Amino acid sequence: MLVSSEESYILWREDLGKPQMGGRGENSSPWSALRRVAPLMILASFIVCLVLYYVSPMGAAAVYEAYRKRLRIRGTQRRLPQALIIGVRKCGTRALLEMLNLHPHIQKNGMEMHFFDEDDRYANGLEWYRKKMPYSFDNQVTIEKTPSYFISREAPARIRAMNATIKLLLIVREPATRVVSDYTQIMETKLRKGKQVAPFHKRILTVDGEINDGFKAIQISQYAVHVLRWLREFPREQIHIINGDNLIRDPYAEINKVQQFLRLPPYITPDNFYFNETKGFYCMRNETFQKCLADAKGRPHPYVDPAVMSQLRKFFVPFNEQFYEMVGHDFGWPTS
Repeated sequence: MLVSSEESYILWREDLGKPQMGGRGENSSPWSALRRVAPLMILASFIVCLVLYYVSPMGAAAVYEAYRKRLRIRGTQRRLPQALIIGVRKCGTRALLEMLNLHPHIQKNGMEMHFFDEDDRYANGLEWYRKKMPYSFDNQVTIEKTPSYFISREAPARIRAMNATIKLLLIVREPATRVVSDYTQIMETKLRKGKQVAPFHKRILTVDGEINDGFKAIQISQYAVHVLRWLREFPREQIHIINGDNLIRDPYAEINKVQQFLRLPPYITPDNFYFNETKGFYCMRNETFQKCLADAKGRPHPYVDPAVMSQLRKFFVPFNEQFYEMVGHDFGWPTS
């Protein structure tokens, strides 16, 4: 039977939509194949996330942080930090970082990089360091913390060479209490490894009963010795000093000062903090989450003989007075 050219065209168009064995019909198209495997891909991704969340030795928060650091949003880039938390160890550096991270204009680097105080890392160069930073927008401040920068001889000059106008955050606590906190962490670390731990008084006192200024925990608390190196490289107005004891009692008051120092919009408010009766310290919250520091933070201190504590505080008096003069603020730490 003969058909017209118009009928032939219609039959040809209809034939295109029919499945063909070995041809290019619906069942063999790339899109149909993708539709078949997409549910499996989504399910597999979900299972991987669950495994990471519940099984990973890093913990859920660390897994999320690792993922977030690799997530790039259009308009962001990795930048060298515009602010650094340089110390002091066992004075609340982690709490300070996490509290600042409540602000949308802060982009934290969760890892302690030790870039400026370890020669092998510093030898990698600034480009290596920059690539370790999280992605951030133009209006965000990238911040990194490594408490050991404060006591490093090399760190101040190296940081100034990177950025002479960088903003530095230094958090301090009453020096003798900081020594006890430092000892407590060292003690727990050794006990977990099955090692013997000397009592506190034997670590901080010599056999003659004098303060053992060779003990690193005591050296770290001599703030005047270390801050002098920073003041040789940076003007005082570039170093904001946070009272770590006040941060424990009234976190908003201290964090608000830091917001102003970093010239951030006043986003963090008293409502971002609440006292956790179980843990005995303040936790953080915003519109989407609540967060407390890890159990290792705020750990109870061992008993210390008051006479030993008094002797330790007397030892720090001249260092404290020099520190007050250098930074222009009297912290009023006890003298005995």
